[in-house]
Amino acid sequence: MRFLVVALCLLFATSSSDAKPRKSQSGRRDRDRQVRPVDVAIHDDAPRTRRRKSRELESTPQSFGMPWNGHLRNPVRLRLVDGAYIRRPYRAFGTRTTVEFTKRAIEETLELHPKAHVLAVGDLSAQFGGPVSDHASHQSGRDVDLGLFYKRKPVGYPNAFLDGTEANLDTPAMWTLINKLTNTATKNGGVWAIFLDYDVQGVIYRWAKRHGVSEAKLGRVFQYPHGRWAGQGLVRHYRNHAHHIHVRFKCTAAETSCR
Repeated sequence: MRFLVVALCLLFATSSSDAKPRKSQSGRRDRDRQVRPVDVAIHDDAPRTRRRKSRELESTPQSFGMPWNGHLRNPVRLRLVDGAYIRRPYRAFGTRTTVEFTKRAIEETLELHPKAHVLAVGDLSAQFGGPVSDHASHQSGRDVDLGLFYKRKPVGYPNAFLDGTEANLDTPAMWTLINKLTNTATKNGGVWAIFLDYDVQGVIYRWAKRHGVSEAKLGRVFQYPHGRWAGQGLVRHYRNHAHHIHVRFKCTAAETSCR
């Protein structure tokens, strides 16, 4: 009888000690099941928020008025990787499409030409647009000045621009940059025109033609060789533009007050 009582006590103690961990483990599993969906929801919500903000920005008008009489709202600041030098960061503001297309063209050009020197990036617009010194335009966030690529980086560059010639231009890199920019012309907010001295156009045109670019393609890109005042091509002659390219982008479909 005494043996039976002892055996029953041992059995009860063992059963009780086994039950507590199972209850505790079950509780932890229940708590885990409650916590994990919350964590996932928090992580999943961030991309959704970014996508929503991106869509809102795409549909938000930014450029108002004309390049020479306008202003900028909801500006986007141009920030670039190594290999490009923004000369005046306080004038590095533009519309989303202006900044994105410019940034992409520069970065893709530098990737294809890793030996090219640093590229000078001149003015876009002031933070909220409006008149800026040294420019008649650059008021509505759709203009950007870019320096040229040279065979050897000139003294004083990228802080100063230098005229491009057949002797000093890195024509392969210049063709790539212009081609990348003009390829956006069919896109919403893409390139409207590029202003570049007629003779400098000729240097790049002749190199591209010698290297297999079709005349049809070159005709869509350059005004050269049809004359300085010909209404052809996206790249047009403008005085005092032998040392940089002036890129002007179109209004987006959402910018109904943009001209």
